[in-house]
Amino acid sequence: MQKKALNQGLLEYLQQSPSPFHATVNMATILANSGFSELNEADAWRLKPGKYFVTRNQSSIIAFVLGKENPAETGIRMSGAHTDSPCLKVKPRPETFSHGYLQLGVEVYGGVLLNPWYDRDLSLAGRVTYQAKNKKIHNLLINFVQPMAVIPSLAIHLDREANKSRTINPQKDIPPVLMQSDKNQTFDALLKKQIKKEHPNINAQKILGYELSFYDTNPASVIGMKDEFITGARLDNLLSCYVGIQSLKNADPSVSSLVVCNDHEEVGSASAAGAGGPFLKAVLQRIIPDSEERHRAIAKSLLVSTDNAHGIHPNYPG
Repeated sequence: MQKKALNQGLLEYLQQSPSPFHATVNMATILANSGFSELNEADAWRLKPGKYFVTRNQSSIIAFVLGKENPAETGIRMSGAHTDSPCLKVKPRPETFSHGYLQLGVEVYGGVLLNPWYDRDLSLAGRVTYQAKNKKIHNLLINFVQPMAVIPSLAIHLDREANKSRTINPQKDIPPVLMQSDKNQTFDALLKKQIKKEHPNINAQKILGYELSFYDTNPASVIGMKDEFITGARLDNLLSCYVGIQSLKNADPSVSSLVVCNDHEEVGSASAAGAGGPFLKAVLQRIIPDSEERHRAIAKSLLVSTDNAHGIHPNYPG
């Protein structure tokens, strides 16, 4: 893939992936369109040399090429990345009303720089769990897309020390403002309205839960006088997810290769879908069921962690 096409594909992927759930489903779509077969952890796997992927929690994905040569002899070429990024997540029962404004309580997820969230055009995306009319429970991805919230700064003449010693209380200083409203407005009602807008054929009788995060609607861009920089949210670490998947698409089919993109890295990875959980181990056990063969393959394998690293910041070279 040419550099310009790769960069353009990355920009589109970043824009379409405002949450780990969207990042994962978009990777799955790329893989399916490239000849990879989807596996289900609840099904029996009957693998032969070929291309496969499997997801867990709708937010983590493992894709692999099972090579024609025995992995016990060649090892497995692996790279790991993560689908989550620092953000502001909506709390349960988040509605707060202040002087005629509806705001949503948020929790800080991961190591967030809070100041850049002020005065941004924010939207909301993630997963909603709902009960249908037939009482069955389903998960659904939503993305408001359009700007629908803001965290306004306090005017400088009311906060003269803002540029010198300002501190941010994440509980009271950053709840995003959604609308002017009385106290009868509920967040669940807004979610049902959005579900009906995005999925007209779905009738969500009751909202049971959600994992939703705010994101800046300003799109990722190629910038610089020589087009040498890429700016945008979620580069840590959707950049590595995207590049890993693109590399796997062009991997040598004779040798086994694998890309794992885990959720929850920003908060420790200790979950069923996280890098500290059993997802990768479980998949490797099913790729190579014989323990002796598997141990031989692992001994000859290499797993490269492709998280983002820090370069030189010209304003802070020290």
